[in-house]
Amino acid sequence: MYTSNKMLKIFCIVIGLSMLCSCDNTSERQQIFYDKVKGINVNHALETSRIPNININDYTPRIKPQEFREVGFTEKELDSLTDYDKHGNTVDSISYEQAETDVELVFRIFKNCYSAYYYFGGDEAFEKAKEQVISDCKLAGENLTVGTMQESLRKHLNFVTDGHFLVDNKQVFGKTEYYSNEERTFFKDEKGYYTEQKGKKRYVSSVEGSNDVEKYMKLSVNGKGILVHKLGVLSIDEIDMVDVAFEDSTENFELSLPELKDVSGAGIYSYEEINNVPVVGMRSFIDQSACEQFNGAAEIIKNSKVSILDLRGNLGGHAYNVTRWLNIYDPVLSDYSKGNIFAVRNSRANSYLGHIRYRADLPERNETTASNSLAIYRTGINRWEISENMTFERSENNNLLFVLVDTHTYSAGELLMSALRNKDNVIFVGTNSNGSLMSDDGVKIVLPNSKINIQCGSVLRFDYDETVFSEETGFRPDIWVGTDSLENTLNLISYYGLNK
Repeated sequence: MYTSNKMLKIFCIVIGLSMLCSCDNTSERQQIFYDKVKGINVNHALETSRIPNININDYTPRIKPQEFREVGFTEKELDSLTDYDKHGNTVDSISYEQAETDVELVFRIFKNCYSAYYYFGGDEAFEKAKEQVISDCKLAGENLTVGTMQESLRKHLNFVTDGHFLVDNKQVFGKTEYYSNEERTFFKDEKGYYTEQKGKKRYVSSVEGSNDVEKYMKLSVNGKGILVHKLGVLSIDEIDMVDVAFEDSTENFELSLPELKDVSGAGIYSYEEINNVPVVGMRSFIDQSACEQFNGAAEIIKNSKVSILDLRGNLGGHAYNVTRWLNIYDPVLSDYSKGNIFAVRNSRANSYLGHIRYRADLPERNETTASNSLAIYRTGINRWEISENMTFERSENNNLLFVLVDTHTYSAGELLMSALRNKDNVIFVGTNSNGSLMSDDGVKIVLPNSKINIQCGSVLRFDYDETVFSEETGFRPDIWVGTDSLENTLNLISYYGLNK
């Protein structure tokens, strides 16, 4: 009996010590992670102070009184640009005369409606591009096709680095992509970056001949949820390999594009709890029913110790739906919905186009908007609306919010990213976002002869300088993950005991 009691006491002591060690281990891991979060907060605060050095008046020229009611087109010409049921469908052949007519019309649309027309060089830049496109079409002679015209438009308009500016649904400039090696992990100590091999540390001396190793080492997470570093590069050009020099030798590391998780099957809005962590997914800000559901989740995220907001594959939508969500989650952030500098170009020509567009069989179909557009066309004037706000307040946060993003996080999805960057303890995980924030899809036309569809914006906005965001690169995440960012984030939360 005595032996049995003694064994029981020993067993209890062992269990107690084990639990105590476990608690100590969890506390240490939590401290490591929260120290990293402090650094992320400092970095975000620095980034959001970097406002663009832009005088918006340089790109929104004064409209003379005699120009207030000018349309720049006949109604017949505008009607010819609204064959929206042919949107995305093109004919094969086209004559030079037909192509020339289309080119003249589209460049008049740019001049009279496009919000960033003057930002990208105005008449000088766009007239030069127009002449080059017309020249290409003329040189093609009898071999002229719609494809030739498409490629010429994209080629000669590639100075328009605006993610919303599309020629047949394609952007006209090169985008940076994230190339990484997800197989090998690196760590960092006071001496630098190293990898472990046979229990020994092998320190990195240079990458691609550069001593700026930091440039290539991205904070990431391994399969166990541990914060590590991985080799990664943002580049417009394809990069399939980099040379890494260690103290004792040089190795070639293969790089590849991320294996992005297909989230299209999850629905526009999704909600689930995984290991007591709320995971809210939002793929678009167009569908009002989904946006209402998303608004309902704002309080959950707001009051949860740890939560995940999944914006992967978010294709954008209406900015006011983002603002409504921010008003619930944190009203301080809703002021950011227009960025630091915001201008709207109201043109009678685009109002006329709008009254047809918003009655057409397009995702944005809205009878109220169509009626309002027609009323503005009839009674309104050409004008700019400008607002500037350079003094935003940083918002504190006692909870953790992980925001998952990828290269398909676009437009209004990036608008939400821009606002959340001003709140403490918000951590972005994944790859760089798309880079489509300076404008919108306010102007849509279909050229009458080629049926090439064109999209450009009626909004011009600037959030941060190009070290923080650009249309070529988008926003950079805090933790780079080129595989399944949801799985890796859940592993990270578990490993560091963030939900305890």
